[in-house]
Amino acid sequence: MLDSTTLQHLDIRIKVPSYNRTALEPHIVHLGLGHFHRSHFCYYLHQLLEQGVTNWGIEEIDLVPSHTAEAAEKQDYLYTLCSKDPEGNREMTVIGCILGYTKGWEDKRKAIDLMKRPQTQLITLTITEKGYCYDNQTQSLDWQHPHLQHDLLDPRDPQSAVGYLALALSERCLQTKQKLTIASCDNIPSNGQVLRRCLLQYCDRVFPSVVPWIEQYVAFPLSMVDRITPNTKAEDIQFVEREYGLRDDWLVVSEHFLQWVIEPEGLEGLPPFEKAGALVTKDVEAFETMKIRLLNGSHSALAYPALLLGYTFVDEALSDPLLRSFIRDCYMREVGETLLPIPGYDFEVYKDRLIERFSNPYCSDTLLRLAQDGSKKFGYSLVPALKTALERGLPHKAMVCALAFWAHFIDRCPSLVDDQSVQALVDAVSLVTRDAQPFFRLIGFDCGKYEDVVMLFNQELILVQTLGVGPVLARYK
Repeated sequence: MLDSTTLQHLDIRIKVPSYNRTALEPHIVHLGLGHFHRSHFCYYLHQLLEQGVTNWGIEEIDLVPSHTAEAAEKQDYLYTLCSKDPEGNREMTVIGCILGYTKGWEDKRKAIDLMKRPQTQLITLTITEKGYCYDNQTQSLDWQHPHLQHDLLDPRDPQSAVGYLALALSERCLQTKQKLTIASCDNIPSNGQVLRRCLLQYCDRVFPSVVPWIEQYVAFPLSMVDRITPNTKAEDIQFVEREYGLRDDWLVVSEHFLQWVIEPEGLEGLPPFEKAGALVTKDVEAFETMKIRLLNGSHSALAYPALLLGYTFVDEALSDPLLRSFIRDCYMREVGETLLPIPGYDFEVYKDRLIERFSNPYCSDTLLRLAQDGSKKFGYSLVPALKTALERGLPHKAMVCALAFWAHFIDRCPSLVDDQSVQALVDAVSLVTRDAQPFFRLIGFDCGKYEDVVMLFNQELILVQTLGVGPVLARYK
């Protein structure tokens, strides 16, 4: 098993840390210890540690129950990152930048203490879109969310991520003027601004005295993150043990490709992530819009028709010429026309690269995972693109058809719908051909302004219901 005692006796094909882990200092706290964080941010930090340009390590906190603790502790917080390219070439790297793990839901005081201490200079988050308890339509916290309702009544015993952060900052401000950077690494448009807005809105109601301190001493940089990282399967762990003689129950599998674009605000005094390949620029929003609309939006647009056709994995689905043509030649074309140019970036090359990445059979993601939280994901990816297309008089039929496929999936497979708004979605779809407003309202689209969109949606939905998914896709060839 991988741990500190076996680290120097691994297969020579596995890269191991050259830095002294005992000399690392825990200046970073991360909320939401998932696969993506370990394939992305941890890898960037690991590269800096290998270069000897920092000695920062990470204290990890989960705010909701997770099964990761046992494997992490047994392996001394070491894990192997197995990245694979479309040809099947593998790169095996043991990552050693994680120093500890806290079950925040069990030991809230320890979690708060880690964040409030002056030694902590960077807090990062990967808590997914729904973890922010944020209503994108109103641009504010969803105060009806059960976690926020609880936190308003008992802010010293938080349940929401915003509640944890706010309590920590309310205590930190009493003991230090040390600047702090809080960086969202989630796929949310303007993620830094959203996080800042959430914290200030919450503190304004619960800890008003801390608001001026946050405005003066805390930075919330905007960032765009990208690396396809499917959930690790039992077969992955078994393969590594068979091929490399290494049992790693905390294994992470990802693609080779990775990207991190972050704005310079709040980066002073932090590790120089640009030396590990991150792009530091003031124009993060253009990259973020490109990635969320094209990558995340295409993932969602693919998931529902592919599941209805009986596919399980993304690469399998894209081997179907009808699905491939719908996504690459129709959906991506329409969405691409809504983007503003990025100097030096060719969107057609980017789209082709996305299809190549999605089709990687060695890093295959499940369609069900991509189908999770459709109301949030479409609200952040497809809806802004659709609004832009309508404002500019651009083609948008494939985008509307993607929504029709989603509605049909909800109607046909309600037990597979994994969404915070599942019951509202099922109810809305049941009457969507008579009244589409409840359905569109759930993704933040005011269909009252665009009656032609509703007509097109109903037309596509009726075709899907009567002809089936395949024949409708064939109309987009």
